[in-house]
Amino acid sequence: MNNSTTKQTPGFSLALTMLLSVVILGVLFGVYRVITALYINAQESYYLKLAEEAGEAGTAYANACLDVNNRMQTWSSASGGVGPLVPSSDCKGTANVHPANKFVLRDGNLRTTFSVGNLDYRREGVAQISAVGTTYVVNSGGAVLKTYNTTVKKYISWVLDYQGEKSTSGTFRTCAIITGDVWCWGRNRFGQLGNGRSEGKLDKNGKFESASEGFDSDIPVKVRKDVGVLAGKQVKDIFTAQYHSCALAEGKVYCWGYNHRGQLGNGRSGPLEHSNVPVEVKGILAGKTVTAIGGTGDMSFAIAGGKIYGWGANFKGGLGVGPTTPDRYTVPTELGFNRGGYSLPTNYIATALSSSGSRSYTMCAIANGAAYCWGQGKTGQLGDPTQKIKSVTVPILVHGIPGTVVSVTQDGYPDVVADTAQHVHACALTSAGKVYCWGSNGHGQLGINSKSPAFSFVPREISRAKIPAGDTIKSIAAGVFHTCLLTSGKKVYCWGINSRGQIGNGTGGWGTPDILVPTPVTVGANGLPADRTVEAIGAGANRGCATLSDGRTFCWGQNDGGQIGDNTKIDRYTPVESLFLRPAKNRYIY
Repeated sequence: MNNSTTKQTPGFSLALTMLLSVVILGVLFGVYRVITALYINAQESYYLKLAEEAGEAGTAYANACLDVNNRMQTWSSASGGVGPLVPSSDCKGTANVHPANKFVLRDGNLRTTFSVGNLDYRREGVAQISAVGTTYVVNSGGAVLKTYNTTVKKYISWVLDYQGEKSTSGTFRTCAIITGDVWCWGRNRFGQLGNGRSEGKLDKNGKFESASEGFDSDIPVKVRKDVGVLAGKQVKDIFTAQYHSCALAEGKVYCWGYNHRGQLGNGRSGPLEHSNVPVEVKGILAGKTVTAIGGTGDMSFAIAGGKIYGWGANFKGGLGVGPTTPDRYTVPTELGFNRGGYSLPTNYIATALSSSGSRSYTMCAIANGAAYCWGQGKTGQLGDPTQKIKSVTVPILVHGIPGTVVSVTQDGYPDVVADTAQHVHACALTSAGKVYCWGSNGHGQLGINSKSPAFSFVPREISRAKIPAGDTIKSIAAGVFHTCLLTSGKKVYCWGINSRGQIGNGTGGWGTPDILVPTPVTVGANGLPADRTVEAIGAGANRGCATLSDGRTFCWGQNDGGQIGDNTKIDRYTPVESLFLRPAKNRYIY
């Protein structure tokens, strides 16, 4: 047996030692690399953070320049400026005006600066700024060793100074006058929002293609004021009919939307002649000063020099010009007089046209302090006590309204093929503050606390059961199957159908009972603000709207086309605010 001990050779120990040394060095090198990477990453994160802060300074500087220059961009070559905004420039982008401000930060071997070019976008009351912030790492001689850039984007908005003046509802859309401009929201297939967008194409069979929602808007959009049309003009009045609207500015009329029957008044008509921007009404109104406008269905009307002019569809002579042919007038024509004592006198002076009227083929006006109506009349909407006139091609006197008429409104759902499905009603307000309604009453829209009679051929005074005795009625507005009013106490009351929340009292939906007397619209946390007063109302179609003393607009009722303007398509049973029409404080959003 060999009891000798095995001995390790010196060479083996040396190799093992060298191997372990290599491993340890590798580990140490790896740790060094990690630490170095962490250090470098930390440094770079710090440099990028400095660049971001410099970019923030750039957006703040741009915001200040916008504020002192009427919210207009004044820098960069695109806007007539000299160059981009930098720390040493003025608001025109002229560099080195403030040489001491060459850098945002100067600290050791670090320098930061910013550069602001053209705005990403600039729209009414809002803009988005992009600023590039930069960090320079320099050596002792000032030479740049490394550069770090980051882009900062900021959204800003300004005080809009909006003052709501009037709101009105057409079929599937709503429009409002806000500080002399028109804003609309809802459906837009034929350009009825007036913002330069529309659908309305024909397929190979000559029929309209299915509508796309891509052109609609659930929030208010501004009607364009193109040069040579509305540019620089303040809008004073507006109406919204079925698929078109018209505005009054500086005594002239401008219309947009559907034009199948010539209702835009520009001498054209046809299924593809719609306009998605306002166009000026031509013809006999040239050289005249228009004082009032109104419309319904596919018809438009204006008063100039006390006389009434109409254009658009002449279905069954409903344009009021007398003859039943042609079936349309593409430019204004003065209304007719050929029905004896019931007709307008030849020396009449008209002062107002009926409001609302989204889709009926009946129209009313005030002349010599009395109400006159024309068009379809089967459900009594002409106010003819003989109950014999089913339609009339010239204006006739509404019988049975005591006193002087100061406002008239009408709306409803007609049958353009036959007279068997008319549901149109009208209401008038007198100088004594009393309201009288006539026509269709199937949903209690006459406000007489009963749905009987189904049609009233004579005006009937509405019930005041829920209106305080001391309040007088200041304005009225009719919808298709409902009506609203505003009192001297600045309260809104509605009555009639309530299937889509048209009454605004918190109830609604299919099967909801009709409201037969004027009922208050909800005020408070879930309604009209209790600390504000209502200055104006609008109805039409299946909605109601109120403009408040602070310029905000609230609407209620049908909303399947986004016509309430709250960025939803949910029917509203109480008033909700129309978005982006609310005056806001100047804010810079970080």
